[in-house]
Amino acid sequence: MIYMSWSKDYSVDVKELDEQHKKLFGIINTLHQAMLDEKGREIQSTVIAEMVEYANIHFKTEEQYMLQFNFVWYHEHKSEHERYTKKVLELKERLENAGFVLTLEILNFLKDWWEGHILKIDKNYSKLFNEHGLY
Repeated sequence: MIYMSWSKDYSVDVKELDEQHKKLFGIINTLHQAMLDEKGREIQSTVIAEMVEYANIHFKTEEQYMLQFNFVWYHEHKSEHERYTKKVLELKERLENAGFVLTLEILNFLKDWWEGHILKIDKNYSKLFNEHGLY
């Protein structure tokens, strides 16, 4: 069962970044399905590793373009990325120390990140990136 389905409304109008965002969608849907199958705990380590990898690749890409195109809210945006990374590393540490985290906590964090960061904050760079020929 798909928890979240991609739609054009989610697009930031930059194919490379949309594809990366779709990977996050995949992580969210995989985690949700595992919860439904009562296997969330079994995949937590994998999901958190994917969240770390996503951050490393995606944030680097976004920030590179922001610097290249002099995005006015670069520092604020970078701070948001740092907040995500801090939370993911905290989840990773808790998992390593305690052996598990609540799967619902991970899912809620990702869903909140999607709704609060990607759907609102990421949309702010679309016009600038497109004006510089990035589609």
